[in-house]
Amino acid sequence: MSNDEGRRLVSRTIEGVETLVSTESGEIFVDIPAANSRYIRVEEGQTVQEGDIRSQTAEELTSESLRKWTVETIGPKTVIGTDQETGERREWDRESLEQKLAIGSLSTVLADFERVNVSGETKPSDREDRRSDEKAVIVTVYGDDSRKFTQTYRLVDDDAVSDERRLELVESDDRIGRFETALQERFERAVELALRSEGYAI
Repeated sequence: MSNDEGRRLVSRTIEGVETLVSTESGEIFVDIPAANSRYIRVEEGQTVQEGDIRSQTAEELTSESLRKWTVETIGPKTVIGTDQETGERREWDRESLEQKLAIGSLSTVLADFERVNVSGETKPSDREDRRSDEKAVIVTVYGDDSRKFTQTYRLVDDDAVSDERRLELVESDDRIGRFETALQERFERAVELALRSEGYAI
């Protein structure tokens, strides 16, 4: 499941990796790398900041020593932001900013989940209340800050004749529980829609 329809994407090499980037004004969209589901999306009004969200914790990124900017305008060639501490205006070359986001020297704040992959696998269980060959349904959710989050479900009624097979959550990424309420709701809605499209219900 993804919401990429309507975006004009062009290929660009960043740090030797083929990457797809949007050419539209008003939004930065970077597929990193092009063959993967990871992506970065920044809209006007959102925040970009120093630091790599993929290798640093949210607590580390709140450090006052890391600069943060509110993105004011995203044009075809330049991006303008305002320093959240000093109010100073900053202008980036758009390609340069896309590269910094792709390699992790700048990050954006997690705001949405446009891509979700659902896969199934049979795996041995380490729990007494589960069959040894139980089928697990793995849901991988990709956030717009380039991170991914995984949840594992088990089939509750594998032999049911219903069109929707019911699932029960058995393992969840700890970071999901720390989302603010609105973000948690967007995450749950993205997961529910992806599972429903595959014939599952939770």
